[in-house]
Amino acid sequence: MLKKGKVKIEVFVPLGSCVCDFAPFMERIGRVTSKYKNTTEVQMKSNKSPEASKYGVQDMGIVVNGRTKLSASFEEKELEDAISQEERGQQ
Repeated sequence: MLKKGKVKIEVFVPLGSCVCDFAPFMERIGRVTSKYKNTTEVQMKSNKSPEASKYGVQDMGIVVNGRTKLSASFEEKELEDAISQEERGQQ
């Protein structure tokens, strides 16, 4: 359950594959979300989940608050900007 006022970050990965396949991707997410640990909630989901299908995520990707979609090759600044924009929108 999403806590009120938190920015929801859905992380889609191929859960059936080796974690080594998506470790660098997760490290980048961790570096960004650790700066926003009090205002974000990160949820791991399979790239085969209904949510992934809904958002059109086929491999790895991130969806911020159901609106901003970032690919596996995202830049950390892109994720920071998306989180900041959502935080401002919730105030």
